[in-house]
Amino acid sequence: MTRKNDTLQDILKRDNEHIFQNLKEDLSKIRGSTVLITGSKGFLGKTVLSFLNYLNEEKLDGIDKISIVALDYDDFDICSPLDSFVAEKKIDYIINFAGIASPKKYLQKPVETLDVSYLGTKNIFELARKRNTKSILMFSSSEVYGTPDPANIPTNEKYIGSVTTFGNRSCYDMGKNVLETLSYVYHTKHNTPVNVIRPFNLYGPLMNIDDGRIIANICKSMIGETQFSIYGNGKQTRTYCYVADAVVFMLRILLLEKFVEIYNIGSEEEELSAIEVTRQAYDIITPQNSSYTITPHPLDYPDNEPQRRKPDILKVKIATGYSPKYKFEDGLTSCYNAFKDILKEAH
Repeated sequence: MTRKNDTLQDILKRDNEHIFQNLKEDLSKIRGSTVLITGSKGFLGKTVLSFLNYLNEEKLDGIDKISIVALDYDDFDICSPLDSFVAEKKIDYIINFAGIASPKKYLQKPVETLDVSYLGTKNIFELARKRNTKSILMFSSSEVYGTPDPANIPTNEKYIGSVTTFGNRSCYDMGKNVLETLSYVYHTKHNTPVNVIRPFNLYGPLMNIDDGRIIANICKSMIGETQFSIYGNGKQTRTYCYVADAVVFMLRILLLEKFVEIYNIGSEEEELSAIEVTRQAYDIITPQNSSYTITPHPLDYPDNEPQRRKPDILKVKIATGYSPKYKFEDGLTSCYNAFKDILKEAH
């Protein structure tokens, strides 16, 4: 349970212990392995790195410690062959978080966004072929579903989505389609051991507070006591999955021995509109201050976002034997406390 005065370190320790308790039976597979993480400075990359470092520091001895290779888009060019960035040794597992996922950023860098999804993904697969990698986790997006018809919400992995090729989100959405196709092609042609994740609105304490996503934006407004702006009409709906639950799913899938599967990861809780998320957030954190307004999308944020998003996660629950545990109230409070702590340290 999140406490009012928790610091970022308190939150990360509790989250990491949660992940460990739900993963410890699988740890024998990863002890002493080498894990390559691309996109290691992004939200999900930082969260998995935090957990692997926690394992090495708290749960594993020197012989069993995990060798971590962390690469980030800011530090190297994933669109170039990766041999020069990764030492000549075996890589047991690869988790590819590399991508430009922030709507603000991919609107500014549409060509680079496509390059990372195609050239970057291809380079990871080529590296894996040379290093005898046991398992690769590729991150796609729920965006590939577009806006499903009501009969297909919750949306399962068999639903064939439709996204435009001509739009300000297309560089990201179509790039993820290419990533999925490359995963299929490399498995069928080279027997590459890969599975694909389609995450649905994950959130957590290591998010970039300035990347434009709604949970981060709400927390920032509450901390700064400024009016919060809801983009669009406020009726677009999502479910929200706390990252500690998502990481349990991710790592269990990474350690499966069944490949070329696609898995939704997200929350089964009720869909919340942007307005409802905002109202709940203020009721949970600062009920005395609930100032918000509904405004058109700003010029630096893509405007043609999907109107509904809720996953069917039966497939991943069966495959991993796990179901999400965190409630929205606890996850949101963790984010608020973490951002408040980070901003306090920054000043």
